[in-house]
Amino acid sequence: MPCRNCLCILVLSLAGAAQAAPPGDGVPLDFPAGFFADFHPNSALDMVKRIPGFTFDPGDATLRGMAEAAGNVVVDGKRITDKNFTLDQVLDRIPAAQVDHIALIRGGAPGIDMLGQPVVANIVRKAAAGATTAVTVSDGVYADGRTIPGVTIERSTSSGTGRSLSWSASLSRYVEVNKGDGSRLRTDAAGAPIQQARVDAAAGGLTGYAQGTFELPAWNGQLRLNGTLTWTDYHDHQRDRQFVPVAVVTRLNEDLGGLGGGQAGAELGAHFSRTFGPLESETTALLRFGRKRYASLLDSPGAALSFGERDRTSEALLRSQLRYKASADLSAALSIEAAYNHLDTSSMLAFNSAPISLPDAVAQVSEARGEIGAQATWQAAPAIQIEAGGHVELSQIRADADQRQRRSYVYPKPFVRLTLLPGRTQQIRLRFEREVGQLDFTNFIAAATLDKGSVSSGNSAIRPNNSWVAEAAYEWRKDATALSLTYRHSWLRDAIDRVPVRPTDGGAVFDAPGNIGNGREDDLIGDMTLPLSVVGLAHATLKLDGTWRRARVTDPTTGHARAISNQKPLQFTADFHQDLPRWKAAWGATLDAGWSTHTYLFDEVDLNKASALLTVFADYIPHANLSVHIEASDVLGRRYSRVISVYDGLRGSGGLAYRDARRLRLGPALSLKVRRAF
Repeated sequence: MPCRNCLCILVLSLAGAAQAAPPGDGVPLDFPAGFFADFHPNSALDMVKRIPGFTFDPGDATLRGMAEAAGNVVVDGKRITDKNFTLDQVLDRIPAAQVDHIALIRGGAPGIDMLGQPVVANIVRKAAAGATTAVTVSDGVYADGRTIPGVTIERSTSSGTGRSLSWSASLSRYVEVNKGDGSRLRTDAAGAPIQQARVDAAAGGLTGYAQGTFELPAWNGQLRLNGTLTWTDYHDHQRDRQFVPVAVVTRLNEDLGGLGGGQAGAELGAHFSRTFGPLESETTALLRFGRKRYASLLDSPGAALSFGERDRTSEALLRSQLRYKASADLSAALSIEAAYNHLDTSSMLAFNSAPISLPDAVAQVSEARGEIGAQATWQAAPAIQIEAGGHVELSQIRADADQRQRRSYVYPKPFVRLTLLPGRTQQIRLRFEREVGQLDFTNFIAAATLDKGSVSSGNSAIRPNNSWVAEAAYEWRKDATALSLTYRHSWLRDAIDRVPVRPTDGGAVFDAPGNIGNGREDDLIGDMTLPLSVVGLAHATLKLDGTWRRARVTDPTTGHARAISNQKPLQFTADFHQDLPRWKAAWGATLDAGWSTHTYLFDEVDLNKASALLTVFADYIPHANLSVHIEASDVLGRRYSRVISVYDGLRGSGGLAYRDARRLRLGPALSLKVRRAF
């Protein structure tokens, strides 16, 4: 076992070298509020994004369990319980003036809940009493003349004795940036034009929310209660004006709204923590309800294809954890989690008002899940930390659709994580664990994308995907300079992709999500934070983030190896920021290098691409309570393209029938945001 021997030698050498390193060197790193002063942050989110060598992770909703999907930021050492908002939205509501410091915990620490993450940022708020009210007014205009006005009101009060109240409300208009004007060209297998058309497309809508959080000492501990209401509507209007071979106008209208429509949600959450000497308990409860009403109509001369969907969802979740800190070097934790999810849905498809049978068009799906886990964190030496444990998950899924199904699963999820400190400026993190994916209930129901003629059925037989993951990460940092590189290999099991299904009445074959077997995936993730004073730019920083991934699964239609649908094989962003203290201002730019994805249906392959996106901004902060943000987005004119290759029958057995290429561009936008705090 030469590899095991090499690891032992490495660990022993690090243990010996660690005698010269101070205990806990590098874990955690504290960034006081003054560290971020040059960036003039408005919120905790602004501060988190400026931590050297830290890549903000808003959480992964594709992972099961509240801990695994929690993201990599906690507030006052506690997880965020609000699931109606992404983690970045929650952090954006915490005023920067309330932040005392941010502790960057790398590799774990005894008594700290790492949320399953190798690196966690802990936002520690000030204990002093105070009150803040902030009003943010914004507006923007796109190249086609549409505007996106918005207003947000926030209020936060703190007694300084553990009692606080905060609330916020917002209403704004939004635009879907990948829908704009452009062209469509359909060619045959030989590349000869079949159809040509001009496309006019515009999509967007209104969105609003109201939320409140109340925190107080209770029962010799700390209790936090939160509630949220959200609402969104969406309207997509497209017009294809075909001029080859004949003049034909086709219209598509998609609406998530109307009378009693739209997408609405309500959430109630509670979090309670208490310390009993060396024991600390933490309990989280969550209750959510949602509804959606959606309609789509594709109208062309002599043919009208319509699709409608109504959904009602609910979720209840309870998680409790008990942590025991035996010493400064050793801690252990026990956790238990229970969850129940329910979906009640109905959908319909019709051609010229004549109904078309859809598999699982009417369905009720529920999942009851329980999980128990244990873990321990041991600081074996000043330069060696080991975290190990496991969870066992039991779940039962019931689906009442075209067929009634009831299935039960048991998933053991062990893990081990090792953190090594070869020197004062370096850290190595290794982990091996099993991850289980979150079931997406939309996979159980029918869906339609009528502008490309695609209708997807539901699949009540779908199972959770899971994988065994091995990961190694190297981090180097000195002062404000940081570099990290992570390699991850995943052995995929029950991968979820696209499969062909047929209705029980023997009708036409439809595409649907489904399990396609096993596979593998490799990911290489790198990020760098570099102060540019070395090249003469004072108060300037450059952050680079990139991800390369390669996955291989077996195509259920052709039997050949291919990538996973909708995965982005390459992503890269560069962020530049420079503070101008003399003018009480700052400016910067962000470049997204673009992306591409493939989707593999049983009779077609969809290629979606987006070109580079450049955003330039400037901030003016005349005093601490007033900030002005001006932003020009899509400076390069990002282009979105979708190429659909349709085959005669199943891919691999039928020849190419045609290719349909749609290229759209919305154009640049200019926005202004003014925030005034009182």
